Amino acid sequence: MSYPIRYIDNQTDFERELVPLKGQPWIGFDTEFVGEKTFVPVLCLLQVVHQNGILLIDTLSVKNLGAFLRILEDPETLKITHAGDNDYRILYILFGTVPVNLFDTQIAAGFVGYNYPAGFGKIVERELGVSLSKSHTVADWEARPIDDKALNYAIEDVKYLPDLYKKLTAKMERRGRAKWAKEESMKWENGDFFSADPYKEAISSDFIYQLDRKEQVFLLRIYAWRRQRATELNIPKEQVLQSRYVSAILRALKDGSGAVRANRTLPENAWKKYQPEWQALWKAPAEAHEIEIINGLPGAPPDNPELEWHYELLYHFVKKQCLDNEISAALLFPRGDFNKLKSGHPDFDASILDGWRANLLGPELVQWLKSGKPLQIDWLPEGGCIIH
Repeated sequence: MSYPIRYIDNQTDFERELVPLKGQPWIGFDTEFVGEKTFVPVLCLLQVVHQNGILLIDTLSVKNLGAFLRILEDPETLKITHAGDNDYRILYILFGTVPVNLFDTQIAAGFVGYNYPAGFGKIVERELGVSLSKSHTVADWEARPIDDKALNYAIEDVKYLPDLYKKLTAKMERRGRAKWAKEESMKWENGDFFSADPYKEAISSDFIYQLDRKEQVFLLRIYAWRRQRATELNIPKEQVLQSRYVSAILRALKDGSGAVRANRTLPENAWKKYQPEWQALWKAPAEAHEIEIINGLPGAPPDNPELEWHYELLYHFVKKQCLDNEISAALLFPRGDFNKLKSGHPDFDASILDGWRANLLGPELVQWLKSGKPLQIDWLPEGGCIIH
């Protein structure tokens, strides 16, 4: 379908175009932003497709996006995206917006035989027979005027969303999976999905299991401190302190301030600037909430080859179910989540084995995954085996 295209770079035109879209049956959208220079990403362009056209909104000029944000929160309007979690995350960070009534073409494709996550161009080419140009995926979106080729790329990112929605929805409905895709997208309708835990980096690190209590508390603090500094300065966390230096700082602080200065691996500009703050983090007594977090850690994953084999075998059963049903295994059970289940990690979300996933896997396999009880194999004389 051919859509008229309008470039909007002032608030008056934005209000005139967006306000009437409230309550419309659907819109598709995408964002272009720059996230590598600052802690808070800079939203540079917003592309919206609706039944009467495509809007390219210069968000460096149009500051009040309220009319668009209200559409995202409107349950009457379906929002169509591709890999929309990135778009919804930046809008949550910048404006606190929590969307409802969502459809994502990347998720939908995972339910009809595509590997997850599949690229937009690949899905468009296979479903619609259109080859997209991806030469401007790393365009300078802050530059004005925006390069014409970059604008064409931005248009392509939304132009085919409505037709993809129709094609993928029809395929899912024939297989009885449209409700599954809706259920999977609903995780983005909760602000907690986008909220950042200041301690997540420390808890997710295998390094924390190698430390004693005082060192674990410091690890929690230095990652939270780095995030706070990055927020205040609005620079990337790695510009405050690179992750690779954290363990060296911890070891040096144990030996006193002189050890920090003597450690040649630490960047001089960082330790001269922040050493007093690091020492304060090291010396302060553990607080109740920090102790609670540390006590909640499951302990280092055991070196248990039998248990490792058990879970790997179960994961192959999961993948076989996905192959038989033409659903991406990475969508049903992402490897990162599986590894958390296998290690007993506190971040594992047990609800991932409920809903449509439990429907597909079946109660026996779900119970095996949740229980963690070792499988037993009885080998049969004729060459087969029974697993129970």
